[in-house]
Amino acid sequence: MSRRALWSLLGALALLGLLGVWLLSARGTSGPRVLVGGGDGGGMPRAQPAEEHFDAVALERVMRDPAADALQALVVVRNGYIVLERYGHGITGESVIDSGPFAEVLVALAAGVATQDASVQMPVMHGFDAQALRAAIEAGAKQRYEVYLSRSLWRRLNAAAAWIALPAPGAAAPADCCFHARVLDWMRVASLLVDDGRFEGKQVVPAGWVRRMQQPTDPRAVRGFGIELAPSANGAEPFAASGVFFLRGPSRWRLWLVPGLKLAVLFGAERPSAPAPGTAETWDETRIPNLVIRALSDRPVQPGDLSELQQLVPGH
Repeated sequence: MSRRALWSLLGALALLGLLGVWLLSARGTSGPRVLVGGGDGGGMPRAQPAEEHFDAVALERVMRDPAADALQALVVVRNGYIVLERYGHGITGESVIDSGPFAEVLVALAAGVATQDASVQMPVMHGFDAQALRAAIEAGAKQRYEVYLSRSLWRRLNAAAAWIALPAPGAAAPADCCFHARVLDWMRVASLLVDDGRFEGKQVVPAGWVRRMQQPTDPRAVRGFGIELAPSANGAEPFAASGVFFLRGPSRWRLWLVPGLKLAVLFGAERPSAPAPGTAETWDETRIPNLVIRALSDRPVQPGDLSELQQLVPGH
């Protein structure tokens, strides 16, 4: 039996347990919300780090780095396989979290699907406007956003049911926040983002759309279409691979995507203390992904990887 088949079977057997987790999570919340229907929520396949060309010792070292202080979640996926999964402070892979601005990437992906529907007219935007996209999708598809998101994306990723908190009863579902889903279901989204819109071999979002999302939408080239681009990152050094983009969530939740390496890294932690008014967050947004990238043995060598002697004397 293949690794994927084995984990699909185990995921199916665990379905009832996951449903129980979902119900417990839902009971612990209050306020108006709308459901985003999902699939059976079965498990994603897993692999040993060495099978995906990681140095296991180097990966484990990431969690002891000062940048990983107060870690709640660290999940590394390569080629669709989970190779590292660590949690803390009460969080697990099945925990339902409010992803904050992560939600913007969902409406951006749904818009990609909508481009195939002649009845949906995308608005002309100078920048990225999640609410305008949501309104255009609803008007063209004649469906509420949460229904369209479920049908066009979430269910096709086989993710468990999710929900969107509403600002008031009967209000339109916001598309830029308030999306509550399991931690591990974000790795399904991540796998799609690093594989040109495919998930487990299916073309869920049109080919080329994710690359289009990576085009800058602002003069400073820090934002793409529902995503953050590399120049947006606050870090002591640049990313250790080309083509990195990422999602910036609440507190220190980040999802880094490296399409050239078919790599995704999810990290979550509570900020130890809120920054003083008027000051920016000083947490290093490139440190964690760079440690993971440098744990790969089959990645292209970057100039920053060479020692001073090697840079001065090529071939040594």
